[in-house]
Amino acid sequence: MNVIVVSHLYPYPGVNQHLFVHDQCVALGRLGVRLRVISPTPYTPRVLWFDPRLRRRGSKPQRAVRDGITTDYPRFPQPPRLLLFDRLGDMAYRRLRRLPWIAEGGFDLIHAHQALPDGAIAAHLSRDLGVPYVVTLHGVDVHHGLRRGGAVAARTTEVLRGAAAVVVVSDILARKLAAYLSLDNVHVVQNGGPGGLTPAQPAAYLPGRRLVLCAGRLVPGKGFEQVLQALARLQGDHDDVHCVIAGEGALRRRLITLATALSLGERVHFVGRLEQGALLAMMARADVFALPSAPESFGLVHLEAMTQGTPVIACLDQGPADFIEDGVSGYLVPSGDVDALTGVLSTALADRAAATAVGEAGRSVAAAFTWERNARRMLDIYAEVVAGSARKD
Repeated sequence: MNVIVVSHLYPYPGVNQHLFVHDQCVALGRLGVRLRVISPTPYTPRVLWFDPRLRRRGSKPQRAVRDGITTDYPRFPQPPRLLLFDRLGDMAYRRLRRLPWIAEGGFDLIHAHQALPDGAIAAHLSRDLGVPYVVTLHGVDVHHGLRRGGAVAARTTEVLRGAAAVVVVSDILARKLAAYLSLDNVHVVQNGGPGGLTPAQPAAYLPGRRLVLCAGRLVPGKGFEQVLQALARLQGDHDDVHCVIAGEGALRRRLITLATALSLGERVHFVGRLEQGALLAMMARADVFALPSAPESFGLVHLEAMTQGTPVIACLDQGPADFIEDGVSGYLVPSGDVDALTGVLSTALADRAAATAVGEAGRSVAAAFTWERNARRMLDIYAEVVAGSARKD
């Protein structure tokens, strides 16, 4: 089977972010699927390269090969501040349709990873090539696009209704999608993770101290503030507990200020964004991994912590509830409930034997979440879509 993958989030040389799309592609390739990836990239003039993020974007190659998968990074003009976001995919399509290998055809379907802009691009390619398209929703289209309303929601709806199949990464995301849009072709395909991973060597970080680890982009909604507030309430009983926050983002300065205001300044450590190996080592070192994030469509970072046997705290009614049984393979707390989070943290830190049992149960659960499992389910959907398209012809 020959598949075009469209993902503006696809990783590129020198930047190992958003690996989940690439990991799925690699697993599909091992099952015999031949893939070609298009990662539309906003054009960034050199005058703006003083911004590290824009410099990384601007320095993307036009084409790269990673793990045997060829990816094109065609440039397109993008209006600032999400202006005309509903038409962003149409703008990108006008540029990428010039890629000569697209006209050669021979593809069976197109798989887009996000409705906008990627699904809109897939819809155009579907029309050009006469093949169906599939859209995977990772959360932003539901939590922001459909919720926003207006032109963005209308275009998102149009793209999803034109898809031969819509894939969501968790049961909770399927339920949230259903609140906005009635579709009869929605499939839940949970992400893979480092299932069966050999336990990492714990990081030699703050020996003798108990650690609560938080990791993710430092942006609103991840629950970092609630973790700091809960730790402040535990002072006295757990003065030896330190908090490590791994990640970068706009919230960093605010979190530093909050930690100081809560008299936690010397016990909260901002270590920046860690590469996966270092992050897994820090997870193995931590006594508890706490990220009560909402919205959270799946919770890949939670699953990664579980592979290390670290007890995990996440939110009820969010993606991690697909694989965490509260009090058995992890802990679930209501979103924004600092009292509940304080209680769970206190319990996990006070009863080490019970927390270890929860962590080991979580490790067993996480071992089943492999990218091979994900890819086999995805391949079944591909086959169903292609067969359905052939029947229509």
